[in-house]
Amino acid sequence: MLDNVAALGLGPVFDTVDIGLVVLDSDIRVVAWNDWMARVTGRPSKDVIGKTLHEVFPDLQSPRLITAIDDSFAAGSSSVLTHTLNKLFSLSDGHGELLLHNIVVRPVVSNAQVFCLLQVSDVTVAVTRERILRERQNARYHAIVDSAPDAIITINPDRTIQWANGAAEDVFGYGLSELLGQKIDLLLDKDSALLSYLADDAVFPETDRAIGVTGKYKDGESGSFEVSLGHWTADQRDFVTTIWRDVSERVASDRALREARDALEKINQDLETRVEERTRENEVAMRQLHESQKMESIGQLTGGIAHDFNNLLAIILGSLGLLKKAVPDDARVARLLDRAIQGAERGATLTTRLLAFARRQELKVTVVSLQRLMPEMLDFVRHSVGPNISINVDVAPEVASVEVDANQLELALINLAVNARDAMPDGGSLTIACHNETNGKAHGMLRDDYVCVTVTDTGEGMSEATLARAQEPFYTTKGIGKGTGLGLSMVHGFTAQSGGMMRIKSAPGKGTTVTLWLPRASERDAAEVKVVEAPPTVTSSGLRVLLVDDDILVSMGAADMLLDLGHIVTEAKSGMEALQILDADSSFDVVITDYAMPQMNGLDLAHKVQERLPKMPIIMATGYAELPSGKAFEFERLSKPYSQHDLSAALVVAMKGK
Repeated sequence: MLDNVAALGLGPVFDTVDIGLVVLDSDIRVVAWNDWMARVTGRPSKDVIGKTLHEVFPDLQSPRLITAIDDSFAAGSSSVLTHTLNKLFSLSDGHGELLLHNIVVRPVVSNAQVFCLLQVSDVTVAVTRERILRERQNARYHAIVDSAPDAIITINPDRTIQWANGAAEDVFGYGLSELLGQKIDLLLDKDSALLSYLADDAVFPETDRAIGVTGKYKDGESGSFEVSLGHWTADQRDFVTTIWRDVSERVASDRALREARDALEKINQDLETRVEERTRENEVAMRQLHESQKMESIGQLTGGIAHDFNNLLAIILGSLGLLKKAVPDDARVARLLDRAIQGAERGATLTTRLLAFARRQELKVTVVSLQRLMPEMLDFVRHSVGPNISINVDVAPEVASVEVDANQLELALINLAVNARDAMPDGGSLTIACHNETNGKAHGMLRDDYVCVTVTDTGEGMSEATLARAQEPFYTTKGIGKGTGLGLSMVHGFTAQSGGMMRIKSAPGKGTTVTLWLPRASERDAAEVKVVEAPPTVTSSGLRVLLVDDDILVSMGAADMLLDLGHIVTEAKSGMEALQILDADSSFDVVITDYAMPQMNGLDLAHKVQERLPKMPIIMATGYAELPSGKAFEFERLSKPYSQHDLSAALVVAMKGK
């Protein structure tokens, strides 16, 4: 029997690895036991060598582990046992806390003899972090859903109500305790079309349109609702979430309108033709208005959610940045932190796209020459679409410059190019062309002079139904993991916020043409383009900073970054509290305030601070473009989510004039 690791040929690394290693012989006796196992069990190798696994761990109750060891000897197979499905060893850290761990079982051959190697990995930190993150996400989700104006009710396959939001109580008049455990039939007529969708023996429906139903309030009255359905599965159980929008007033208005129209037709038969024509025109206008209002409503909701996620990402990125500086020089920990930071930065990119759709991004408008921009980004476009797609660029010398955010324009064109690539899986042609337009008002624009950038592909094209929803956020026809559905919605928001518009023409089998109408720059603006030097990013330490933010987590994260930079921080949870602090002590060097705060927003606070202390530098932190632009806004701006580097740079600029 082997009594040391060298006999197995494993070398000196056996005791240095950051996992537990145990080698067993065919009698399931321990022949090797590394330092990691000695540390987490409190038993050195000399106490366990030669003993069976059951003697070392008398409380071992995992038949699956013993079976995996037997299979390793008998068939040479390897197995992975996780803490979630198996009761494994009793291990603890240096403080006596239980370690969650996984075990890999695999055969090892040495000197013609077969052994079994157990690799024990500590997953306590990862599992704890995942649980905390999931709890935070669930809390944020319930807060968002409970704030929705529509009633949201989740049922199981037998139509029993499992969950309802606060709006459900307000809409129907029932208390939450009166709804939970009841069948959703309580809220419907017995012959309602919705019940046929939710029949016990029916497959849960997949529908992308709302179902019109008659619902019943607690007081016995009936109302008209539009109900949307969503099917989902959790813990191998099926659920359906129903979203109820009360449209009783709209239905009554429509009914009154129809009755008035009928009366008018009976009174004045001679005007029947004109009435029909006017009605058709009105219906077209109503559809256009409905689409406009729908996009505006979605944009407002999307922008608000993205703003909240920006605050969360600011907390995460700031904390991870400080943690990376504080942890020991450990390559594995550094990799984990880098992955977490990269994930948070991807989340920040996603919120940027959401804010672009909602028209709440911060645009840095400059005069952009398309003759210069297109060649510079051509190589990147080629790299994005691949070698099987030919690219043609047509920018005539007479095409005027445009007034837009150059980075957002590049991102918009890349999004359109990637969409075109996905529409041409077998290859094709992509054409980017620019031309001047002088009839903008005829197309519903505010002025005549624009520059049109058209992106045309020879791909599959879109059906009329797909085209109607193409600009909605998260709507995509691509497979899972192949697209977020934010590309066209981001382009739509960017062009609208820039003072232009986006138009799409497409048909199945005939490709797609996307036209961006961009505001043309005047000749004087084009001639006055200046290069702005980047501000320095190093500031001295020891500043007295008054930090104002109503979100305590955001405030704590910013305070930690400022303290790490060597500054002295005083926190205030509101504008009123900040003014009280300044009245008592005006010796602060700078004020950093969030913009979106209840009762007194950051801009109001800044003006009141200026009245008291005209020379006080002020930095305004904001998650989206909610602040006035141009000369109307004279304070330094700090965009969320921001890093410690961004915060330091903003302090440099703010303190420059003091």
